[in-house]
Amino acid sequence: MVRPASILVAALLVSGCRSFEKEWAAAPTSAPDGVSGRWIGRWQNTNNTHGGALRAVVRPDGKEAYTARFHAEWGSHSGSFRTPLPGAFKDGEYRFRGSRRILGVKITTAGNIGTNGFDATYDSAFDRGIFRLQRTER
Repeated sequence: MVRPASILVAALLVSGCRSFEKEWAAAPTSAPDGVSGRWIGRWQNTNNTHGGALRAVVRPDGKEAYTARFHAEWGSHSGSFRTPLPGAFKDGEYRFRGSRRILGVKITTAGNIGTNGFDATYDSAFDRGIFRLQRTER
């Protein structure tokens, strides 16, 4: 039996890979705001063993707000999705908490972006986990 979460993840991530690659190639490796640009790392569910490589392109989306486009790998599959990162700068970091409904399922993301990296949690009715990313030079 296929878990509903597996279907959700597949639906979220299977589209947009080529356009992500274009966005990745055009994104800076760093930016004066310390938030925008390319990030690379891993994601890991905390309620099961699923995880994989993860890249993100973060772009400004209004005053002190950002949007991230993630490209995740799981098994032999990969895909991308966007999510808002509304928040504010505090103590030298950008702290955010946002949510998005995809196929009726609410996914909440919260974390911080600073000089030590981009660390966050995600939570939905089916899965929860963490991701950790660092700046990339490529």
